[in-house]
Amino acid sequence: MYPNVNDNSDEDKKREEEALKEAVIRQYLSPKARERLNNLSLVNPTLVKQVKELIYNLAVSGRLSEPLTDSQLKELLYRIQSSRKKEYRFKGLW
Repeated sequence: MYPNVNDNSDEDKKREEEALKEAVIRQYLSPKARERLNNLSLVNPTLVKQVKELIYNLAVSGRLSEPLTDSQLKELLYRIQSSRKKEYRFKGLW
């Protein structure tokens, strides 16, 4: 009957965690790299989510000491994208 108070606090915690993650990611991206990531999110949001998670984990673990440049972000995107490529083989269709 009554709304569960814990549901709202869980949602608030989730939003706060996401805001913190975004702040950390923003801190470790140069303006050009941030712009590239925002543009890419329109085309491939799953890839952007993966990259943001990776940047956050690197930053929190102390493996990033300075913001990623646009060229470094491109290299990171290339490596992630090339590791995601799947090879398809069709047997016995022809």
